[in-house]
Amino acid sequence: MSRPVVIGLIVMGLLTAVSVVYFLDTASQVQIADSPETEPSFSEPEPALYELTDPPIEIRIFFPTPNTDLLLRSRALTIFASKSPENRARQIIDHLIRGTDEPALYSALPDGTVLGQVFVSEDGTAYLDFNTAFADNHPGGILPEQATIYAIANSLIYNIEEIDRVKILVGGIERETLAGHCMLLVPFGLDLSLTDIGTATAAREDL
Repeated sequence: MSRPVVIGLIVMGLLTAVSVVYFLDTASQVQIADSPETEPSFSEPEPALYELTDPPIEIRIFFPTPNTDLLLRSRALTIFASKSPENRARQIIDHLIRGTDEPALYSALPDGTVLGQVFVSEDGTAYLDFNTAFADNHPGGILPEQATIYAIANSLIYNIEEIDRVKILVGGIERETLAGHCMLLVPFGLDLSLTDIGTATAAREDL
């Protein structure tokens, strides 16, 4: 076999080997790119709202009623006596978000409402930051907005001694009104005048 032919065969062999290596490396890269992520994704667990040693306590939570003479009606429900007033507040708001199965009572908070930050200051003001669905999904109207606001304020102030007033934020900022009527610029205090507790108290005082 002549020398040029041998050299040609060697060159062809080298080119073939390089092509095979390149093909295998490319196929490996494609397979890695197409394969799904195998590492599990972890989300930070939500903090517990009470300890296992916290005793259950009965509270009164206020829900809107269709009765035109009565804006809110109270119901006895249970939360756990966490040492943190913020955690007790969250448990109460969870009840308001879940609502009640009673057909005579409305849900206090609109669909999609999520409570974000909660903070109770030393002067007794509870700051609640709801997501934008709290306002965007609200049907509006003076009485429905008033019912939502005082369902929150009364339920917290009536049951949590550390809270004297409630300031509502929406989406992390101060909002002028809830849905066009009731102002949100100032904190709200306890008002039982349009609740079954308030009317019952007034009736006893008239006797």
